[in-house]
Amino acid sequence: MSMLGKLFGGKPEKKAPDELLVPHPIPALVSILYRLEQDKGASLTEAEVVSARDNAVCIMLPVSKATQLAEKRGYDDVDLEDVWDSWCRYRTAIAADQDRPLKL
Repeated sequence: MSMLGKLFGGKPEKKAPDELLVPHPIPALVSILYRLEQDKGASLTEAEVVSARDNAVCIMLPVSKATQLAEKRGYDDVDLEDVWDSWCRYRTAIAADQDRPLKL
């Protein structure tokens, strides 16, 4: 079974011909940013967050598969179009929930 087959659980389904494809970072960008910030030992700057997004490895997925992947993972990734504000919201949530280990 291929890696994508294992990831999505079985034989690939044929996507609807008009289903939109979206870029999807692998691994999730939020986990990349979290690790970069942990390694740095300080908050990332907006330029660093944008650079991480711009250099992230992405695959193109149909919207329905990207949604399924987020559900399977248990959290949504940061918004690629609004990466700085989205990352800031994640950081606020992470700081507020320090007692619960992150599942990134």
